[in-house]
Amino acid sequence: MKLTAVVVFYKQNPEQSKTFQTLRASLFSKVEYLQDIDLILYDNSPTAHSLDPLGYEGISITYQHDPRNLGIATAYNYAWSRAKENNSDWLLLFDHDTEVTVEYIDKMLSLPTLDQEVAAVVPRIMSENVMISPVYSHSLRPLQLESPKPGIQEKPVMAINSGALIRTDFLTDLNGFNKEFPLDYLDHWLFYEIYRIGKKVFLLDVTLEHELSVMDYSRVSFARYQSILDSEMAFYQNYHKELYPSYRKQLGKRFLKQLLTVKNKKIAMYTLKRLFSM
Repeated sequence: MKLTAVVVFYKQNPEQSKTFQTLRASLFSKVEYLQDIDLILYDNSPTAHSLDPLGYEGISITYQHDPRNLGIATAYNYAWSRAKENNSDWLLLFDHDTEVTVEYIDKMLSLPTLDQEVAAVVPRIMSENVMISPVYSHSLRPLQLESPKPGIQEKPVMAINSGALIRTDFLTDLNGFNKEFPLDYLDHWLFYEIYRIGKKVFLLDVTLEHELSVMDYSRVSFARYQSILDSEMAFYQNYHKELYPSYRKQLGKRFLKQLLTVKNKKIAMYTLKRLFSM
């Protein structure tokens, strides 16, 4: 299987990131696979980091610095263009804070032949002992539902980007990643599109750990919350429209909860402002 992999960084030395360190430990020794893998390290930091791709034998590594910090959609589109140039069948996506394991690499790189209806292959993702991905996407409270089981997912699911393997030709059908979601909710859009056009997702029987700070308001800046909420609203207004009425009601309840429990009241006030703009 020929694939292109991309890891996106921001204000972090790629070689010191959890994803790169665990990739190096789990992948770089798999000499039987390395000749078919092109690894891209896409750095959105203001200044470039010192990294010598030629210092790693047996694997093709490209370090791409982009000080514009246009988000992950731009980084993923760069990797998608490279995947097409390399004739890669798949594009493997990573953030900088996913813990990659040997079991995951072995199962991902030794996949059986999958039907063309499968547009994405994903692992289970855990964050602080909670399975956060994949989840069924027909509900606004997916973590309260039963978790999907390994295998082909007939019912629509949503998975986070990091650790997901996406067919290159499927991305070509979509004309790449949607820049309407430069950072947040890009994964919601991607997996919504998979099922909208009749494709499926395959869930591997393997689990990865991923740090998801957006689950805790105390670790989310006001600016980041604004980005998340704006993208969330755009997704339900323009794409997952059948959930939009329920989403508006949930947003009202969220405002009340934030007003009572979140220390940074600017977050609650922004929720209220956007609620009245709907």
